[in-house]
Amino acid sequence: FETNQLELPEHTLVQFNVTSLDVIHSFWAYELGVKADANPGINNIAYVTTKGAVIVHVRCAELCGIWHGYMYDQGQVVTKAQFAAWVTQQQQRYGTATKTLPPYSKTYFPDPLRRSG
Repeated sequence: FETNQLELPEHTLVQFNVTSLDVIHSFWAYELGVKADANPGINNIAYVTTKGAVIVHVRCAELCGIWHGYMYDQGQVVTKAQFAAWVTQQQQRYGTATKTLPPYSKTYFPDPLRRSG
């Protein structure tokens, strides 16, 4: 399954695959001590071992354009039991693994209907 929610098990080595569809960004989850550049067409891999339960704030740390200030989110590190329960819930909700990101393209044209409103 694929979800836009960042949920990680504690005391676990996690691999982040970081890339971009448009310009250079930078994935920064500062409570985890990880920052990785997101370059178009390149898969940049970053590893981190989670510690105890914590709220994780994620930001883009590269001045990437007009919407840079809105590129933030949060996730959490939870116990392994909580993570297993979350995975089960997500699998029931979303089914098996899917890929929702569009294929990589050297150009990006946002949906004009989304820009108008």
